[in-house]
Amino acid sequence: MNFQKSSPLVSILIPTYNQPEFFRQALESALNQDYPNIEIIVSDDSTDDRVKTVFDSYKDCGRAIKYIKHGGYTHESAGERALLNMENLLEHAQGEFINILYHDDLIYPDKISTMMDIFMSKIGDKIAIISSARNVIDGFGNTIQISDIPAELNMYQRSDSILMTGEEAGRLILIVCGNFIGELSTVLVRRKDFYREYIKKFSTGYFLGVKDRSMWDVSTYLEIFKNGQGILFFKKPFSAFRISGGNQNTYNGNVRMDVIVDWLSFATAAYIHDCYIHDRKDFGLACEYWLYIAEGMISFFKQFPDANLNINLELLDQIMRAVESVEQKNFDVTFNIGVEWIKKYSSRTFDARYLR
Repeated sequence: MNFQKSSPLVSILIPTYNQPEFFRQALESALNQDYPNIEIIVSDDSTDDRVKTVFDSYKDCGRAIKYIKHGGYTHESAGERALLNMENLLEHAQGEFINILYHDDLIYPDKISTMMDIFMSKIGDKIAIISSARNVIDGFGNTIQISDIPAELNMYQRSDSILMTGEEAGRLILIVCGNFIGELSTVLVRRKDFYREYIKKFSTGYFLGVKDRSMWDVSTYLEIFKNGQGILFFKKPFSAFRISGGNQNTYNGNVRMDVIVDWLSFATAAYIHDCYIHDRKDFGLACEYWLYIAEGMISFFKQFPDANLNINLELLDQIMRAVESVEQKNFDVTFNIGVEWIKKYSSRTFDARYLR
């Protein structure tokens, strides 16, 4: 499709936190898009001015770019600050379509144009999310893993792309406790699909009113798919996910526990609302896959005992109770633990009228 300046505006939103060189590469990958009508907005949560200095060097780039200094925090956690930074970007975006680009990831030059071509086609109204495989790069930008179709999609015909309904995609995510779609950097989404009526704002990080602790991408996709539209997934990579070492949460025990809490909370909320998980059999199947990742966390703690330092021991004890209940196939107990987590850790926006 021959896109013109009058084509729908796409907002590329870059939340930043320090790491100016990674930010420079992410910004350049946004500037190098061959789609003509984009705006780039940077919301900077950094502790110094290095990102601002990099941004200022691109002021005359010929693209519509905007810098926002985000701050004014008091007692928010790092995760909460990052979520607020994301919401700030979504509030300022003017585009009909959104590409969130994490500051240490990259998007390839034809990502926006290829995905917009689909949104503007006959099947565009059936799709809420367009995603693709993505390469993995290291801290120096070297490709260390070539993309392939995620294992969760092996059941589908390995053509150039895979089209799924929202129900199929949401159910697959929850049943196997796996994010086959990728990080938010990999997707293109309509801005309106980020609006959450129950909190009256544009946001990531909520599913059925449950505010997650660690997986904004998963909760975002589940929330969007429940509206009925589906996903088109390209086998070809259009982005790169960076693994850079110490700046990430690989060895943070509390983060790993938060992931465990999120997965069971999402499955419980879905079961309560009859969304993706429709009966006890579905819930039990999701719990058995959840057990697999929970056991992986337990193995992690044994392998890296330093990760046990300063962790939430009360929460770890609750996770162990949930693990025991799934091992015994006592899914009523597992369900009740999920409800406890929703009430205690997740969100006041969850509608308790649905609790069974």
